[in-house]
Amino acid sequence: MTVTPAACSLEKPLEGGVSVCHEGKGSWRGMSYRAKIMDAPQTEKSAMRRLIKAILPYGIVRAIQLSRENNDLARRFEALSTEMVALKAEMEVEAEDRRRTKAKLAEEAERNLLEEREAFRRNLIVFNGQRISSRSQAPMIDLQIRGEDNAIIIDEPTGPGVLHVILDSKSRGCKFEFGSSNRIVANVFVSFSETGAQAPTESSVKIGSGNLFNGNAHIVAGTRPSTLVEIGNENLFANNIHILGAVDHLIYDINTKEKVSAEAGISIESRIWICQDVIILNKSRIASDNIVAARSVVNRAFEEPNTIVAGTPGKVTKRGMMWHLNTNDDYLTAMSPLSGARSATAKSA
Repeated sequence: MTVTPAACSLEKPLEGGVSVCHEGKGSWRGMSYRAKIMDAPQTEKSAMRRLIKAILPYGIVRAIQLSRENNDLARRFEALSTEMVALKAEMEVEAEDRRRTKAKLAEEAERNLLEEREAFRRNLIVFNGQRISSRSQAPMIDLQIRGEDNAIIIDEPTGPGVLHVILDSKSRGCKFEFGSSNRIVANVFVSFSETGAQAPTESSVKIGSGNLFNGNAHIVAGTRPSTLVEIGNENLFANNIHILGAVDHLIYDINTKEKVSAEAGISIESRIWICQDVIILNKSRIASDNIVAARSVVNRAFEEPNTIVAGTPGKVTKRGMMWHLNTNDDYLTAMSPLSGARSATAKSA
């Protein structure tokens, strides 16, 4: 191989007699070169052919690899495009579902608001001495009102808890009264519900003033006319109390056919400590200044004051007893067993 002298001022021979011309300036290492085959001898041509034969397979292999890589990239791009199309379709479906759900919720809210207004129109709901026409006017009370000609009269309770009042859709002429200065720490549920195929009709629940509900209490109204569940003043109710004025199922004498379990109401007078997990059933009466021990079941009248009623069924276990909210010496001068109950945090019952 020869190099034209005018075209290059620097040349370096390659293996086999091949000369390379450097057409730039600077040092020899790292520069670019161009080989020109002019009138190479036969031996040089043979060397070049051998070099080409040696290099050519690698070029073909690399070309094949590049082709495969391009095909692989194309397939991956196609799969990604398909996935993006599917994702877009899924997002459109989810957006449509959200739109439908939102519309459905709005429609349901509008329907509930209309039903609520109608229910408040058909029933008398008084909160803090004023008749109200929606639940938003009594935010501390959960009013689930249906039925007709019922009367709900509530003074706002104190404490962090919630008063829940539930009237069945079939309730007629029922009445609930909730007095002043009652404190609710957790939840008090008062329900007028259909039991034993009997809708609540003209039954009543009356709760006096100054009571402390220190846990969850469930009060179920009777269903028969004139059936009254009455709670007096300054009583202490612990957690998980059930006062059941309704009769779910009938019990009768097979000889006389007399109804043994007929509703007769419940009377809980004043200054009574009802301990945890107590159940008070239909026909029960508890006189003032008494204690009902934990997990007792009361199913009859206890007319004697200053006793402890305990057991299942309940019976008088001690006499000459009284109680006080606090365990210190406050009881010696206290006018009420609940003295101190209006503190920021009520003590556990």
